[in-house]
Amino acid sequence: MRRVFTWLVPILAAAALSLMAATAGAHDKKLHAAAAPLPIDPGGPFALIDHRGKAVTDRDFRGRHMLIFFGYATCPGICPTGLRGMAAALDALGPDGDGIAPILVTIDPERDTVENLAPAVAKVHPRLIGLTGSFDQLNAAAKAYKVSAKLVGWTLQKQPIVEHGSYIYLMGPEGDFLTIFPPIMDPDEMAAAIRKYLG
Repeated sequence: MRRVFTWLVPILAAAALSLMAATAGAHDKKLHAAAAPLPIDPGGPFALIDHRGKAVTDRDFRGRHMLIFFGYATCPGICPTGLRGMAAALDALGPDGDGIAPILVTIDPERDTVENLAPAVAKVHPRLIGLTGSFDQLNAAAKAYKVSAKLVGWTLQKQPIVEHGSYIYLMGPEGDFLTIFPPIMDPDEMAAAIRKYLG
């Protein structure tokens, strides 16, 4: 990886605390999933390429909620956990999740080409959309979502190890930011929290 996203935009600790306050009572009908406002406002326009080779922008997803995760196909760490959890939450929503677009935005454009992303996303979920593009395009998307990424080493198989933000972003039908979920969140609890935004 010749270039990585080296700028750092930290997710404030207050965001995590607000998220815990918002989701800790997921089973309590009196508690709304967004009870505590998050001190961040991620999101914005992007122009990328999907895993089928089609140019897409954020506007192509208008009218649908988006679940967005930034990661990469060969990630040996949190990506598989986050993506599987996101997929399981989508399945737990059943028909209620039909209007949600689950999206993986790569942070490794050199390796996550269209050809490599297609089989990778298919292994996770049949509806998962993989997005790639040029370094500059992906850097702009990551910056808009306040995601940082930094190359920290290599596996024995010569695959990159990238330290990166790993929250799952829930965006509204107009591209507005709704909330974030940690990648290790229980899928059923995530589904319950998402459902509150779908009504």
